[in-house]
Amino acid sequence: MTFEEMVDDLSRALKGEKLVIFVGAGVSKNSGLPTWGQMVQAFAEQIGYSMKGRLATEEYIQIPQYYYCLDKSAGHSSYYALLQSMIPEGIRPNLLDELIVSLHPKHIVTTNFDTLLDQVAEGYQPIREDRDLLACISSHYLLKLHGDIRQPEKLVFKEDDYLQYSQTHRLMETFLKSLLINHVFLFVGYSLNDYNLKTFVSWIDYLAKEMQVKQEMHHNYFLSSSLHAGKKYLRKYYEEKGLEVIDLYQLPKAVEARAQSVPLPDDLGRKTYAVLELLR
Repeated sequence: MTFEEMVDDLSRALKGEKLVIFVGAGVSKNSGLPTWGQMVQAFAEQIGYSMKGRLATEEYIQIPQYYYCLDKSAGHSSYYALLQSMIPEGIRPNLLDELIVSLHPKHIVTTNFDTLLDQVAEGYQPIREDRDLLACISSHYLLKLHGDIRQPEKLVFKEDDYLQYSQTHRLMETFLKSLLINHVFLFVGYSLNDYNLKTFVSWIDYLAKEMQVKQEMHHNYFLSSSLHAGKKYLRKYYEEKGLEVIDLYQLPKAVEARAQSVPLPDDLGRKTYAVLELLR
């Protein structure tokens, strides 16, 4: 698919109230918050974990688990305090947060712990745990899949939290999987080696194969920053899994020019903004 075709498809999904936008740490980075990798690195440094080069996908959840196991403070208060210290109070939403909400997708889903989207998502009911779904009266949700920093003991961050997710968040997971049937997913602010992205993509791939609709199934999309180094195999990998890739380093000249004028501190944030505003 061409860039224009992908934007048109996303725009149609948005207008038909079938677009679900997934928001990763790359969006919150524009408000000065750490990425997932930077948070994991802080835990690694505390326990003397040797980080040689880029972390493997599984290390992102194993390192916090190692810290948790070594933490002998009452109720693992040291573990939770370190998490909270990296997402301080008073952080304000950025232009990307505001744009995503202003597009008014059917639902907004985030794996971030911060409250940036909460502060601007008027008309969206926050869902932080299963019980919130049972009491929900809105038709538009802000699904906080991994919890809220204001409830640190319920965050999904270490390995056990991920392994037990299907039991601790049964309703949220079931609801999210149900959206795969007839909603278009758009992932922004995630890296290619993100454990969360790989999990979501595995759901898409399984559903398409199980229902034998791989060729007929609607497209889902991923704004990527990781293909500019000539890694064409990564694009093919994700396309085979049912995810169309929009390469942020291969944008049309007009979109690239627009990105340079967006007042955001992060280059990828500016490019992401320039693409998303085309969906209006």
